[in-house]
Amino acid sequence: MQAQVVTYPVILHPDHGEYDVEIPDINNETWIRGTSAAEALILAKTVIGKTLAGLTELPPVTPAEQLPISGQDIEHLVTVDLRDFRLATSAE
Repeated sequence: MQAQVVTYPVILHPDHGEYDVEIPDINNETWIRGTSAAEALILAKTVIGKTLAGLTELPPVTPAEQLPISGQDIEHLVTVDLRDFRLATSAE
């Protein structure tokens, strides 16, 4: 049975008031950018949800101690209910 709720780590990289977000476990590392930390995390949740909603096998989660955190980087966990994205995909 597919997981319904998943949690993946992201790394926020502050950059002059905006945030680059690294999602290491999605598509061999996905990057997005938000104008605030809150927006960046919402975008990360959307990317994770849309990417994983149609998959039958989910990518493994990188353990926290293996994340490349340095300087002002911020580690954050993003939890996504894939049912929300599966329903949205089937409605389109």
